[in-house]
Amino acid sequence: MKKTFIYIGSLVAAVALLAGCAGKRAASIPNYGPPMPDSIAVMPVMNETVDMKAPGVVRPIVYQKVIDRGYASPSLQTVDEILAQHHIHEAGEINQFTAQQLGEMFSVDAILYTTITDWSTTWLAIYASQTVGLRLELRSTKDNQLLWDGHDTVTERSIAGNERQIVGLAVAASLSPYQPLVQKTVNRIFRKLPYAPHHD
Repeated sequence: MKKTFIYIGSLVAAVALLAGCAGKRAASIPNYGPPMPDSIAVMPVMNETVDMKAPGVVRPIVYQKVIDRGYASPSLQTVDEILAQHHIHEAGEINQFTAQQLGEMFSVDAILYTTITDWSTTWLAIYASQTVGLRLELRSTKDNQLLWDGHDTVTERSIAGNERQIVGLAVAASLSPYQPLVQKTVNRIFRKLPYAPHHD
């Protein structure tokens, strides 16, 4: 009987010790994270899809969300003009420069890279859908450290109830502008981006 009490007591002590350690680890997590920048330059958008118009829709929406979050940001026209001075005319050419070098060009604390991962319209029988997928990375111009990243894919679906609606659904899916869906996707991703340190 005494051995049983000793065993149970040891087990309780071990569980208490483990719980105490777990509590200490959890308490340190909320205080961890790199400091956020004050200024961000929004780069031309990388496109992994076949729609060549997609970057022109995505980039202004991303830029506006950066401004809305309180970050200082050079205009897209200014960014493009400076890139052109360095013989960069396509988004894929940006990779020849480091975040530090880009930071010197634009005098900002961080660089925001955006990639379109999905941009598609699908219709089949009574079903139609549009999908937008985006991936964003924010890197420090001081040391190329990843400060924040986010990605999401959003699909909006419609279902027709009869043959006439099926035809109308297919036409609408092929002609429907992507801006509202892009805005929704960007909004979802930016929920996780902290506001600028000096945001009012």
